[in-house]
Amino acid sequence: MAPHKIHVAVLDADIPCLSVYKARGLYSSQFRDLLQTAAERLNQNPASPLQKGPLAVHVTAFDAWGRSLPPLESLRASPRSFNEHHAGGPLGHIDAILITGSAASAYEDQPWIHGLESFIQTVYTDFPHVKIFGSCFGHQIIAQALLSAKLTTPSSAFHVEHAQTGYEMGIEPITLHPSFTAHFPPLARASSQSPFRIQLIHGDQVVPTPEALAIARGTSSLVSLPTPWMNIGSSAQCPIQGLYCPGRILTYQGHFEFDTFVNSELCQEFGRRANWPAELVASYLERISRAFVPGKEDDDDSKAAAEAVLLFFAGEDIVSNGQVGQHVETSGLITPPLEEHVMG
Repeated sequence: MAPHKIHVAVLDADIPCLSVYKARGLYSSQFRDLLQTAAERLNQNPASPLQKGPLAVHVTAFDAWGRSLPPLESLRASPRSFNEHHAGGPLGHIDAILITGSAASAYEDQPWIHGLESFIQTVYTDFPHVKIFGSCFGHQIIAQALLSAKLTTPSSAFHVEHAQTGYEMGIEPITLHPSFTAHFPPLARASSQSPFRIQLIHGDQVVPTPEALAIARGTSSLVSLPTPWMNIGSSAQCPIQGLYCPGRILTYQGHFEFDTFVNSELCQEFGRRANWPAELVASYLERISRAFVPGKEDDDDSKAAAEAVLLFFAGEDIVSNGQVGQHVETSGLITPPLEEHVMG
């Protein structure tokens, strides 16, 4: 059977430091390789949830920092037909947007960030057949674009701010919520007893707005995401490790595209730029190396995370369990309560 094609536009929100670029290329190149490899694994796995044929991934890169974004006319405006899935010939419309990490903060007053935020809002509002994924900065700017008080109720508004707890770095156990993992077979094994593990490197977090926290305290309730959004899980330091809106949005605070080498190089580059003390850099590098296995691939969940993203892009029409990408009702409650955990 001919492969089911997925056209992904990867928006580079930064460039790697030179050592990473020389070894791996741009972030868009790294995502391309990982998604294509994930497709190969899913296609060859007898237990794969795919039911309507193999997957094939094509990536087109755009320089978001340079304000080069996909033309709106290149985005999918209607459901894909069977022939579009499998026919040969010219590449079809863009099915999914992927926003990379960045050393920039989503709340910075920069033209390219404002333009990217506006683009996300347009895609979400006007192109319901295009899925959006974000990693780290991508996660944060998607939340800023779609969950601000301007677009949701004040009691369910979120924004991005610098984490009071400082940088979360390396491999830290992440507890994924069962309501999220139920949608994605590759992540089904993750639990409180077997935490999710991918590389982390961030100093900003998605948190409820002060207004939402004030409303929650006044009503003795939790701050909740608007239905059908859900928090994918949490770590000890970061209560929101990603977001999921069935059929539309998936984000990770962490980086399935980073391994020990990449994250170590970036950590040292960040330390050089910010003049971090040597002992602080050393402590971060120790956390980053927790997944390192000499002579082998890292012992983490990056492969499962990549497969989940690919299944999200493919949608329920290609996945046998009928869950991926479907709209389901959820309370959207944040766990644990964020009033005290986030704001201290």
